[in-house]
Amino acid sequence: MRQILLKDYGKLSFTEDGEEISQLYPGTVKVHVKACGICGSDIALYRGKRDLSKEHYFGHEFSGVVLEDGQGALPIKGGTRIATELSRTCGTCWQCSHDLPNYCRSMNDALFPGGFTEETLVRHQEDYSFLSAIPDNLDFITAATLEPFNCAYHIARRAKVQKGDTVLVIGMGTIGILTAILLKDFGAGAVVGADINPYRLDYIQRSGLVDKAVNVREDDWLNQVLSYCGDSHGTDIVVEATGVVQTLQNAFEAVRPGGRVVVGGVYGTPAKDLHLLPIFRKELDVVGAKGPYPYPDQDGRSLPLKSLVKLQDQVKKIITTYPFSSAERAFEDMMSGKSIKSVICF
Repeated sequence: MRQILLKDYGKLSFTEDGEEISQLYPGTVKVHVKACGICGSDIALYRGKRDLSKEHYFGHEFSGVVLEDGQGALPIKGGTRIATELSRTCGTCWQCSHDLPNYCRSMNDALFPGGFTEETLVRHQEDYSFLSAIPDNLDFITAATLEPFNCAYHIARRAKVQKGDTVLVIGMGTIGILTAILLKDFGAGAVVGADINPYRLDYIQRSGLVDKAVNVREDDWLNQVLSYCGDSHGTDIVVEATGVVQTLQNAFEAVRPGGRVVVGGVYGTPAKDLHLLPIFRKELDVVGAKGPYPYPDQDGRSLPLKSLVKLQDQVKKIITTYPFSSAERAFEDMMSGKSIKSVICF
């Protein structure tokens, strides 16, 4: 069985003879993985920015086919096409009862050993599930982006965008671009994407993934944003999707008085020089958005999945695929920024 292992910080191991899964844990289903995306959290773990000893899985953005189910798992037919996302939680714990179902459980309790292997177990019970059945008109490679798409969906929902709103998304990585795509679909009038990578900015502009791309390293970046949006007071909404403290400062500068800042980035360092006065002076709404988050419709089907099916042609534009034999290059391209979203095919 082909498998990618993280032996230690900065040490990936690629094997064609990984240990087969011979026994199912109660409440899990066995999945044959078809494709797995590389997440920024996987890169952070690889670089030693997260504690390896506390992570029991590796790879969580994957799609595949159900092979069999264990005792206590919800009935699901063998051959069902699936992708990962947080689709169901218990609804009764403190987190769920306080509208924080995304904190119901850790992914450590959901994936064994994770998606960077040809076979893995996924928890699939009435009180918690980390997978959704996908339709035939969604290919496995695009479906592997469902989990980050779910995260972006939560950010977009937290933005509370109104029809015609102007939006600035800072950070054109996977989450930032997916959020921009969703906000436009939700009714935003103008969506500006900001980043520091000129090649990525040129690509997203040419691909139509944002209405305008701006390099925040240019001295007049803010004037470019305000001029395009047609309001010198600022944009209605700013999404911060980098986890860089200075970028959050930029968000406070760009948003209009009474506007909304959605923090979707993961900060790894304390803020030493962050000026918070704009929150008071502008009377800003500043909210966090940590996905994935369960968004079922009235029939229990996933709203993010329905959006992904609808917007898949745009999502495909950020995906670069790699065969298992080129998995190391897939990680390298993600770390260098050459690839927006690397997806490894098994």
